[in-house]
Amino acid sequence: MVKQQLYKKYAKYYDKIHDKFDQKKESEFINWAVDKHKLSEGNYLLDVACGTGRHIEFLKDYYKILGVDINPEMLKIARLKIPEVKFMKGDMKKLNIEEKFDVVICMFSAVNYNTTFEELKTTFENFYNYLKNGGILIFDLGLNIENWIEGLISVDTVVDENLKIAIICQSHLDNGVFNADFVFLIKENGKLDFDIDQHELGVFGIENVIELMEDVGFKNFIYAEFTSETWDARSGDRPVFVGVK
Repeated sequence: MVKQQLYKKYAKYYDKIHDKFDQKKESEFINWAVDKHKLSEGNYLLDVACGTGRHIEFLKDYYKILGVDINPEMLKIARLKIPEVKFMKGDMKKLNIEEKFDVVICMFSAVNYNTTFEELKTTFENFYNYLKNGGILIFDLGLNIENWIEGLISVDTVVDENLKIAIICQSHLDNGVFNADFVFLIKENGKLDFDIDQHELGVFGIENVIELMEDVGFKNFIYAEFTSETWDARSGDRPVFVGVK
């Protein structure tokens, strides 16, 4: 079992696995939030944990973009797909960039890869420091205490003519950390592959995240499921944060 193997051995399947997400809608929300909340005058966007650049494909005509991801295999795919955009290897917990940005985004619940409040605060401080005054941070928090269901078994599938993928996982929280073991079954061109991909994901309460954001200096707005509707804890919707510096 190799930790974070999805982003190495299975990086080539990442786009297939994430086709169920509506990056066009999410990118339209990003543009809406920028128009509504951004006060800085530029259009330089930093996509942290950009993966294979799925959001950048929809945003590249509106912003100058730098994509950052911790995994070189994902970046290799992103560079092939979007050669006109600059990408670099980097970790959200210790960014080292010499520029400042008008917009920072962190999609696909990548913020959950911070497993403690200390890590999360450090990441928020990094985002804040790389924003210009009046710039905004946008991220979603798909895993949170408010929507957590202990013991839930999830099954995701991909079915193409020569490719079948099943990903199985069961939710279990241990001291605020979801030690996620994703079981992968892949059949491609008649050959079967099996592995377990291990991820450690922090699961935080929304009020705690709000407090951390405010401590760092952000003014917070929270929306539901990449819409203009204000997030309600009783709804079970995915919260999408917009923080203004």
